[in-house]
Amino acid sequence: MDKFTIGDLVPSGSLLWEDTPTHTVWLTRDGDKLHITTVQKVQAIIDANAQEAAEFNQTGSHGNLVKVASIPTSLYFAWQREGITEDPNAMKKRLNNGDLAKFRTNNWRL
Repeated sequence: MDKFTIGDLVPSGSLLWEDTPTHTVWLTRDGDKLHITTVQKVQAIIDANAQEAAEFNQTGSHGNLVKVASIPTSLYFAWQREGITEDPNAMKKRLNNGDLAKFRTNNWRL
């Protein structure tokens, strides 16, 4: 069985690994190291949220679970480092913040 090295995958420079509507992933070789960089396409998330918000029926039957926001993964992990994601009240306050309104998928207050 052959043994592959990082040099076989990325001989030099950077390689586009994945490109989706919401993110791009680059592999970059630095000597014997491989750096993985994920770039969020925030505008795509904002556009999708605006579409969902426009289609949201406030008076319809919703049940117990209603999507209220969609945020970039990098923002979620930043909030996690701050302890926001583990505190329901802090998460509600953050999601109700008017500066973050473009991440909301409806205009209900939490």
